[in-house]
Amino acid sequence: MIDFIIALFYFADDLGLLKLEQIITTNLIFLALSRGFYILVYLLNYYKKENNTKRTDLFLFSKQELTYFGIKQLILLLFGILFFPLTVFLSIYSLMMSGYYIKNWHFGTKERFFNIIGFLIAILTPLFSILWFTFISLDYYSIAAVAISLLVFLQYGLKISKLSLSQIFEKYSKRKFHRLPKILQFILLFLLIAFPTSLLITTAVFSPPDKIIFMVPMRDNLKLATDVYFAPGSFGNPRPVILVRTTYGKDGMGSLYGMLYSTQNYHLVVQDCRGTFDSPAGEHYILFADAYKDGVDTIKWILEQPWSNGKIASVGASALGISEYYYAGMNPSGLLAQSIMIATPDLYRTSIYQGGAFKENLATEWLKMTAPDNYEYQLNQLISHPKKDIFYNSTSLFMDIGPTFKNVSVAAIHIGGWYDTFQKGTLDGYMGYDDLGLPSARGKQLLIMGPFTHGFPGEGRQGELIFPTKSVSGFNLYMDWEQKLLDYALLGIPFDWSGKRVAYYMMGDVDNASVDANDFRYATDWPIPHTNDTWFLTANNELNLTGPGAQNFNFTYQFDPRNPVPTLGGSNLVLASGPYDQSSLESRDDVLVFDSPIFSKPYEVIGNMWAHLFVKSNCTNTDFTVKISDVYPDGRSILISDGIINAVRRTGFNATAPPLNDLEYTEVDIDLWATAYQFNIGHKMRIVISSSNYPRFGVNPNTGAAQRIYSYQYLKRYIANNTILVGPDYQSYIKLPVPT
Repeated sequence: MIDFIIALFYFADDLGLLKLEQIITTNLIFLALSRGFYILVYLLNYYKKENNTKRTDLFLFSKQELTYFGIKQLILLLFGILFFPLTVFLSIYSLMMSGYYIKNWHFGTKERFFNIIGFLIAILTPLFSILWFTFISLDYYSIAAVAISLLVFLQYGLKISKLSLSQIFEKYSKRKFHRLPKILQFILLFLLIAFPTSLLITTAVFSPPDKIIFMVPMRDNLKLATDVYFAPGSFGNPRPVILVRTTYGKDGMGSLYGMLYSTQNYHLVVQDCRGTFDSPAGEHYILFADAYKDGVDTIKWILEQPWSNGKIASVGASALGISEYYYAGMNPSGLLAQSIMIATPDLYRTSIYQGGAFKENLATEWLKMTAPDNYEYQLNQLISHPKKDIFYNSTSLFMDIGPTFKNVSVAAIHIGGWYDTFQKGTLDGYMGYDDLGLPSARGKQLLIMGPFTHGFPGEGRQGELIFPTKSVSGFNLYMDWEQKLLDYALLGIPFDWSGKRVAYYMMGDVDNASVDANDFRYATDWPIPHTNDTWFLTANNELNLTGPGAQNFNFTYQFDPRNPVPTLGGSNLVLASGPYDQSSLESRDDVLVFDSPIFSKPYEVIGNMWAHLFVKSNCTNTDFTVKISDVYPDGRSILISDGIINAVRRTGFNATAPPLNDLEYTEVDIDLWATAYQFNIGHKMRIVISSSNYPRFGVNPNTGAAQRIYSYQYLKRYIANNTILVGPDYQSYIKLPVPT
C-alpha cells in the first residue's frame, strides 16, 4: 500500500525539489552567502550619515523594523533553500541588487571604483550563471530561474535600489502588513516560518535513505554484497522487507526498486548475485546454480536482523525473477510473497535448449552481459550438457531433486509477454505454483500476460505492430495487482482469491479498431477452458479442419547449414523481437508454406499450441522449425509464435533418439508456446516449416556432431534432404486451443 507522505517526499527528492543533501550542502551555503552579502551592502548603503552631515536620529531601522527585517530574511532563507532553482533565483537577484547598491555608493574619492565594481557584479552575475547552467552543469530549471531573477530585477529591483533613505521609510510605513491586527500579523509570520521549517524537518525524516552496505555470509563462507535501504521515516524499526537479488548491479537497482517499494513503507534489500559486480564468484561458478542456496541463506540473514518483522517478499524481472523461482523452490521460512516478471523456472527448456536446440544467441550474449569474466567456462559447461540431466537440477523446478514446485509455499504474481523470450517460463511458473505447490500457494497466484517483448508491461509498439491501450494499461494492471498481493501477504489486508486471477491481452488485427480484440480479458485460471482444433496439413499446401485429405504427399526441401533461414522477430532477448512480417522469408526454397482458408468470422486461439509432424531425413540428425502467422489482406505474414525440435531429442530431453537416416519416417512434436490471438475476418492463418532460425538457434550441421557453442565451429556440415509427410497415412497437423 502506497504511503502517500513517503511517496510525496520520495518523488520530490527524485525531482530535486526537496533533496536534503543538496539543501544542506548547496542551497543553504549559496543562499546564506549571497543573502548575507546583500544584507551587508544594504546596511552600508543606508545606515550612514544623512547628507554627509552630523548623524541624525533618522536611522534605517527602528526596533520594530529591525525585527520585521530579520524575520523577512529568515523566511526568505527557509523558503529559498527548499528548491535549488529558487535558491538560484534569490541568490542571483540578491547579488544583482548588491551590485547596484555598490554602484551607487559615494565614499570620498572611491565613487568611480565602486561604480565599476557594482556594475560588474550586477552584469556578470546573471551572465556567468547562464553560461554555467548551459555549458557546465546543464539545468533548465536554473536557467529559467536566472531569467526570472533578471526580469524581476529590471521591473522591480532597479526602482528599489534608487530609493533614498526617506523614501525607504515612506515605503515601509505604507506596508499593508502593518494594517493587519497584531494577532493576524503574528499568525501570518508564524505560518511563514513554520511551513518551510516543518517541510525541512519532514524532509529530513522522509527523504530516501542512504544505503547501508553489508557483506552477507553464505553457507560456503563466500560473502555477497548487499545494500539495505530502511523505509523512510522508520528509523530502522521493524518493517516487512522486500528482497531483490540481481545480476545487473545493486547500485542501479536500488533507486529503481526504491521508487516502487520504499514508497510503500517497506525496507528494501538489494543484493548482487554470486559472481556479479561486487559479489565474488567462488570456484566453478555457474550463473543461477547457487541461486536457490544463496537466496535461502539471505532470507535467513534478513530474519535475524532487528529491522525485520519476519515478513519478506521478493521481487524482480528477468534474471532477478529467475533467481526468485529457485529459492522459492526450497520453501524458505519468512518468504510470503513474490512478484516475478518476464522470467522462467526452467532454464533448460526455455533459455538454453528449447526443443533440444541450442539457443545460441540468447545463451552466448546473455552470459557475456552477466558474467564477462568467465562466460566461456559457463558456455562450455552448457554445451557439455545438451541433455536435461542432473546438471540442471538447481535451475529447474520441474525436477524433484533440489528446488522444486512441490516446495513452493508463497502467493505470487507472474507477469509475462506473448513475445517475451521467457514467455513459456511465465506460464510454467504460474501453473507450477498454482497446481503443484503447497496448499498455501495453490489458488493464490496471479497472472498477467501482455503483448510485449522482454521488458516492463506495456502496449504500444512491439516489433512492427502497435498494440493499443483500451480499457487498462498492462503497467497499471501490474502495479494494482502487485500492491494488492503485497498488502495481503505482508500487511494482512484481505484479498478475494476466488475472483479473476488471470489477465491476458487478446491480440488481433491492429488495422481495424472495431475488432473485439487488442484489449485485456480476464479469467479465473490458466489455461482457460478450451477445446483443441486440429488443422491438418494437406497435399495442396492447405490447412484443413475437416481432415488430412485423401492424398498422401511428401514435401521435401534441402536444408543447407551454410545458408540458414535468418531470425526475423519472435521471442528474442538481444535480437529484434516481436511480431514481424515473415513474407520476405517464405519464398525460400527451404521453406514450406501451408495456408488456411480466409476466415469469414473471427477465429480465436488462446493457450498452448503444438505441431505434430511426420518427418524423415537423409541425415542422422537435423532440426525442424514451425512458425504460425496471421496473413493480413495486404499480404503481410505477421508472426504469432514459433517452435523448434532437435530430432535427436524428439523422444525426450534426457534421451537420445535413433538416427533419422535409419528410419523410413518418424514423428515429432514441436511446442509452439502459447498465445491469445484473434484472426480477423478476411485474414488467414499460415504455418511455415523449415529447419533453421539463425542466430536465435544454433544451426544444426546435420552430422550428429557434438554440440558447439557457435555454429561456425562445426568443421563438417551436410546438406539435408528433409521431408514433411502429409495425408491420411501421415497425419501431420497443428493443434490449437479454442476457447469454449
